Amino acid sequence: MSVLKSIVPKEMRDINRTAILEYVRQNGIVSRSAIASDLNLNLSTIVRIIDELMEDKLLRMSGEFEFSGGRRRPLIEIDNSHNVIISVGIGGTKASVALCDILGNILEIKTINNHHCTGESCIKLVESLIDDMFPFVENRILRGISVGVPGVVRDNKVLAAPSVGWDNLPLGIYLQEKYPYPILVENDVNLEALGELWFGHGRTSSNLIYIHIGTGIGMGIILDRCILRGAHNGAGELGYGMFDRSDLLHRYPGFGALESTIGGYGLGERAKEILKDSLNTEELASITARDVFRYAELNAPWAVNMVEEFIDKLSMALVNVNTLFDPDLIVLGGGVMKSGNNYMEQILNKVTDKTPNPIFMKSSELEQPVILGGCAGIQQRILKYCVVKDTL
Repeated sequence: MSVLKSIVPKEMRDINRTAILEYVRQNGIVSRSAIASDLNLNLSTIVRIIDELMEDKLLRMSGEFEFSGGRRRPLIEIDNSHNVIISVGIGGTKASVALCDILGNILEIKTINNHHCTGESCIKLVESLIDDMFPFVENRILRGISVGVPGVVRDNKVLAAPSVGWDNLPLGIYLQEKYPYPILVENDVNLEALGELWFGHGRTSSNLIYIHIGTGIGMGIILDRCILRGAHNGAGELGYGMFDRSDLLHRYPGFGALESTIGGYGLGERAKEILKDSLNTEELASITARDVFRYAELNAPWAVNMVEEFIDKLSMALVNVNTLFDPDLIVLGGGVMKSGNNYMEQILNKVTDKTPNPIFMKSSELEQPVILGGCAGIQQRILKYCVVKDTL
């Protein structure tokens, strides 16, 4: 049985500090009086915390002023010139690292498209990518290092990430032993959701769902601006959703029912089975989900049927997700969605008027959502962003 705790003064200070930073981040150049009024905080408290944040080089004078009672009062803004974050995203074949400022601007980036690493060699790759960014930090403050992983993560430990050969790997501990900075190891789709929340379509949202349709299908769930993880840190495994009675008759080793049908791997494998008698071995091996959408545009009947099923099952998933979580916004991303983006209007038409609350849906426009999510995640961690939840 959980016990409610009171909030001690230090925790209240952390809450106020985070609230002020978030207010400035969302509103840009602001005055102390506006912060005090909108956050309903005492002006002396605002002044004291802002002075601390300026000393920590998280806020700065903007160079602009407001005039009140004949006096010039300086306005403040986020200090992105002194603060940087190293953010890594690693997948089954592709890995990226970037140096970002705290407003989500990517200052330097490096991508490896085919790394073919697994297990220990993937750890070495992550360390190498991080090391590549240090020369660009220069005299700025490195606020932390984030790593996005395609698997289940709990407390900086990778419980399972089959595509990179990690199982019960304390990656956060390994990295902390080498790098004296705050470390965040997080599921990559959760980071994509955070990236969208902080720097994408979700900037004004508190409750956001990010659905990634790539090789598989994953979902990041943001409620009250914090990640929903679940009892086993597996919340959001939408790819295992079932949308047909026949799904109950089969087991899906590796991939779930939905992603086996409309995920990138599932679409590609189904297309290969259909085309196996009409293509040579080399041509067949190169078939991917992208080709399914390309053939559909050429009106190939088999591809048209597959795309129609893609639209229908994704629409059903969206209706279920919206009904369960009632988000402000659902954002669709991932490589398959880039290929299927032309069908967004059809999907929207299918889901309209199907739920008690309307579905608001957009395609992600972020080029590096995992990288940007790492930038947001580090800030949430060092600022104790979700401290209110932890104290109740």
